[in-house]
Amino acid sequence: MIEFKNVTKIFNQNMPDETVALKDINFFVEDGEIVLLKGPSGSGKSTILSLIAALSKPTFGEVVVDGERVSKLPDNFAALFRRRHIGFIFQKFNLISELTVFENIVVPLIPGNFSKREIEEKANKVMKKFEIEHKRDQKTKNLSGGEQQRCAIARALVNDPDIVLADEPTANLDEKLSLNFLKFVEEIKNEGKTVIISTHDPLFFDNPIFTKVIEINKGRLV
Repeated sequence: MIEFKNVTKIFNQNMPDETVALKDINFFVEDGEIVLLKGPSGSGKSTILSLIAALSKPTFGEVVVDGERVSKLPDNFAALFRRRHIGFIFQKFNLISELTVFENIVVPLIPGNFSKREIEEKANKVMKKFEIEHKRDQKTKNLSGGEQQRCAIARALVNDPDIVLADEPTANLDEKLSLNFLKFVEEIKNEGKTVIISTHDPLFFDNPIFTKVIEINKGRLV
């Protein structure tokens, strides 16, 4: 499903503040795997996720996702690829605070050619699944941390993506909500999706839910 081939990512190349974020990274992820991407802050985890999602491109090397060389995609095609294949759960959720739960969840559907009825059906399905339908018409700025988490997960899955990426999803949550997140990951796994969770939260370490662990430190695989 995902393959990194000799990937190096350099920010501000040939500038005084040049930073090598990733160096000669090689790995693969099979379809349906649940992967733990672990390492300290600043190790390159978020950069790997951004390359998978075609939010950025490698300086050298190649990234292949579901048979598509996403490292070579022009920006407009990269956006289309993300919309069709990727669900992203951000560290701080990145919800639009002045919009309601329903409005936040349907944002990824807006560019698609869906009818109003289809949008309602897709949103209702994920709201029910992640137990947030009772907050449908509340602005997300008024939600608790756990409710924001469920809203963010529902938004990431409303397009039924093949791949779900989560970047430090429990960084701002207490232990109870972090364990709840793992419960939701189990549900996502049962749908056969490929999931990569980037974290340095020890709650995730040695958890049997993961089929593979990729450890990174200072931009290199450990």
